[in-house]
Amino acid sequence: MEEKNEKRREVEAKIAEVVEFCKQHKLTAELVGAWVWVSFDEKPDENTRKLLKEAGFRWVKKRGKWAHNCGIKCRAGKISPWGKYESTIISKAS
Repeated sequence: MEEKNEKRREVEAKIAEVVEFCKQHKLTAELVGAWVWVSFDEKPDENTRKLLKEAGFRWVKKRGKWAHNCGIKCRAGKISPWGKYESTIISKAS
């Protein structure tokens, strides 16, 4: 039980870290379940893409968005995470 609680605390800390990163960089970001998704109206410039990759985000072609799993692994699925998990806007581009 303690191990499960420790993992939960680690995930919560990682989510907080990624949320803060998105706010700092004024990214349009959304928390869906335990994953953070970042979207752009147009393809971001090379520096922004590099910044996202360095922060642990990866491009998800199927969704057309950048995703950070915050330590939660999952298998690729056909179901949209937006239909399965609660979704919260955490920051908006300005």
